Amino acid sequence: MTDPQLYEKAADCFRRAGLTLDAARCYRLAGAYRRAGEQYAAIGEYREAALDYERSNQADLAAWLLAHRAGDPAAARALIARNTSREAGLTLHQRLALARCAIVDGAPAETIPPVIGDVCAELSDQDALYDRFLEEWAVALAEHLRRYDQVALVYAASVRGRRHGAETRWAQWALRVLGTELIIPTGTDPVRQPA
Repeated sequence: MTDPQLYEKAADCFRRAGLTLDAARCYRLAGAYRRAGEQYAAIGEYREAALDYERSNQADLAAWLLAHRAGDPAAARALIARNTSREAGLTLHQRLALARCAIVDGAPAETIPPVIGDVCAELSDQDALYDRFLEEWAVALAEHLRRYDQVALVYAASVRGRRHGAETRWAQWALRVLGTELIIPTGTDPVRQPA
C-alpha cells in the first residue's frame, strides 16, 4: 500500500473511533481533501475545512463556510476572487456567499432579495438539476435576516420545482422557527380555465 492509502485507512479508523481531528489530519495527508473538509467542518474548524474544500475544487462551499460559519468575509471574498473566471462570471453559489459577506459587514436587508429571487427561479425550474446548497444557503441567508417571507419563497420554489422532500423541509422549518404547523398545498399544477 502507498502512503496515501495508509493515511486514508488510518483516517477511517480515527473517524469510526470518534477522533475527528485525527481523521481530518489523516484525510488531508492522504489527499482526500473533501473528506478532510467534512471532518474539519464537523468539529467547527471552518478555516481548515475551507482550505480543504478549495483544494477539492469546491471553492464555493469553502467561501460559504468562511462567510457564514467563520464570519470572515474578507477571506471569503478573496477565495471567490481566486476561483472566478472573468468570462464565466459569478455563480449563484458565489453570489449567495457574497450576500452573506455583505450581511456580516452590516449591509441592509433589502440588498439581499435579488439573489434569493434568482435562486427561486433556479429551484422552480423542473428541468434544472437539484442543488441542495442553493436552497440551504438561501434559507440560511433569509433566516439570518429574519426575512421569513423570503424563506417561504425559497421553499415554495422548491415545491414548484418538485424537489424531493421540499414540502417536508418547509414544514419542519416552520415548526422549528415559527413554532407552528404549516399546511402546504400539494405540488400539483392548478387547473387552467378555458378563455
